[in-house]
Amino acid sequence: MTTTLEHTGYNKLTVLYPEEHELMSPGQSLKNPHDAAKLRLQASLWLSRAQRELHDAILMRDGSEDSLDRYASARAELDSAEAWALRVAKALIQRG
Repeated sequence: MTTTLEHTGYNKLTVLYPEEHELMSPGQSLKNPHDAAKLRLQASLWLSRAQRELHDAILMRDGSEDSLDRYASARAELDSAEAWALRVAKALIQRG
């Protein structure tokens, strides 16, 4: 899936959701410093969102099956975000 971003003075830009970057090597996206900064920001935003979802899931646990599923899903999302952030960091270091 993709999302289209539009900014004043810029053309429309279609980008992958951060989760879809997992399918690519982070090094493939690093063509210039702007791309590196964008990739770092996307990893940071995904990680922050996943941490927030896990926090919410922990606070809303009531022992029901739904709350346990939400917690497991949030934990898995955070694990994926952490793994991606580490891959991005490694690619940035190797590029640096």
